[in-house]
Amino acid sequence: MHTRGNVPHFTLRPHPLVSALFIFILVIGLLATMALLAKEEGTGVYRQKANLTIAVTGITCACLAILATSKLWFPHLWKKNSAHARHKKHTRHHPEIKRKEFRRR
Repeated sequence: MHTRGNVPHFTLRPHPLVSALFIFILVIGLLATMALLAKEEGTGVYRQKANLTIAVTGITCACLAILATSKLWFPHLWKKNSAHARHKKHTRHHPEIKRKEFRRR
């Protein structure tokens, strides 16, 4: 379901629920990291927690981004049964099929 210029159809937009979850986790993760870094007193305890938080947030957001845009990763699946429709169209106009129909009449 794409146009001539290989522009995806509007139904292939990222999944809204997964996109909202992506934004929510990104904001919460960044706020938690900033809060942990603000508590840092030079001991390194909160710095380790902040690094862990940013790593978990980054991995989770990367997975959610791939999941939200998964429809765009497989353009060969945009048109369902496209090969079947082309085959059906081809067979309908094939000379041998026309001969068979002519003989039946």
